[in-house]
Amino acid sequence: MKNTAAFHEGREGDVAGLVREVQGRVGALADLLHGLSEEVIEGTDATGAVVARVTGAGHLLGLTIDPRAMRDLDAVAMSAAVQGAIGAARRGTGERLAKAMEEFADSPPAGDPLAPHVQALLREE
Repeated sequence: MKNTAAFHEGREGDVAGLVREVQGRVGALADLLHGLSEEVIEGTDATGAVVARVTGAGHLLGLTIDPRAMRDLDAVAMSAAVQGAIGAARRGTGERLAKAMEEFADSPPAGDPLAPHVQALLREE
């Protein structure tokens, strides 16, 4: 990311190189998100009677319900258990995404790397 750093610091840099670096980062982000969308994340309700499986994109793949829960829980409690398991699985997806994004970010420079150059151009006119 040498071109990004050069522009961020207000030094001259290679614009084509900067564009290549940005395109590389966008491609890496797309690959990361695609990989996450193919993961399967599980979550359980508070009682452990229902297990939900969702994709990394949060789409429900399936539920496993303990047979005892089918017998012991009424419709309202079963609904709450199913919602709890799906919610837990989707929270797991969000946590996985947050962790992946932290790793991806790798401390990029703050702000717009082109801002000093744009400001200089505006002052020249």
